[in-house]
Amino acid sequence: MMSAKVKSVFLAGAMLVFAAIILPLCTQESGRGQSRSFPRAEEVSRRWLTRHPRPRDEAEKQIIAVMDDMQDNQARGMGNVLPEDGRLMRMLTESLEAKHVVEIGTANGYSAMWFCLALRETGGRLTTHEIDPKRIAMAKKNFQRAGVKQLVTLVEGDAHETIKNLRSPIDILLLDAEKEGFCDYLKKLLPRVRKGGLIIAHDSSGQAHMMDEYFKAITENRDLETVLVDASRWGMCISRKMQ
Repeated sequence: MMSAKVKSVFLAGAMLVFAAIILPLCTQESGRGQSRSFPRAEEVSRRWLTRHPRPRDEAEKQIIAVMDDMQDNQARGMGNVLPEDGRLMRMLTESLEAKHVVEIGTANGYSAMWFCLALRETGGRLTTHEIDPKRIAMAKKNFQRAGVKQLVTLVEGDAHETIKNLRSPIDILLLDAEKEGFCDYLKKLLPRVRKGGLIIAHDSSGQAHMMDEYFKAITENRDLETVLVDASRWGMCISRKMQ
């Protein structure tokens, strides 16, 4: 049998071996696990897809040329959706054959352009709301340049008040204004959203910490089915009105 002194020496030696050999291996494995990262959907999209869709006709070519210019020269400070989000919005709009899209937060009109690409196919219209005079002026100019004025109704003023005048059923509602106002917009406009219609809340991942009340409102509403989609780093919360 080992004496207590021999046992002590043996254990000390074993611990030194563990520290010298085993721990570095564990650290390496841990490092490998931490360094392994899967590409984001946005990264994959930007590797394989063009920034904007290839135009299907001359009218789309004009719209997309303006969209390119807006992204290159006007995007800073606008809080625009990213192209990955825009692609999804366009696809949803065409898939639903939307006739009336409502947007809260026009900014310079970039997200509206994505809707217009779809609405040309569905025969629908966009009603977009903006309060900032400078952004209103930019959006009007961009709609003119893109040749989509006939598809867009730009409502100026505080959307919390101006949306009360909406009467037509809504197929898709985009919330892309101040996050603290989302619950009020939802309360006032949900009755106008048709059965099967969509409510899209932009920047639901990028500013999720500001949207607790909105998330609570949609998840507690049994008439809504919701999914969170991170097509881009900003994310979108998409709710479908079931009843």
